[in-house]
Amino acid sequence: MNRYPDAYLDHWSDIYVARQIRSHGITLDQFLVHPEQILARVDRTQVSHSRDSEPVQHRCDRRAIAALYMRGEILIQKFWRGRRHGRRHDVPKSARK
Repeated sequence: MNRYPDAYLDHWSDIYVARQIRSHGITLDQFLVHPEQILARVDRTQVSHSRDSEPVQHRCDRRAIAALYMRGEILIQKFWRGRRHGRRHDVPKSARK
């Protein structure tokens, strides 16, 4: 383990924590050896990941949903919950015969 001055440790350890370098699988000891190079690599990986992700909801979709609400209609999104073939105990009691 290398020994570093206190000012060096304080500066780079704050950056290590703030930028969440540990989430990339890099220990603090590894980071302190070449911090500038590791930060450059982490920045490149974060930029490439941000390009791959799509927006949460497109602007046109938000406008369409807003138009539905203005007309008093509600957008219903169906999510499948439960089994494909329900059993008797899956059916609410009010619907049982």
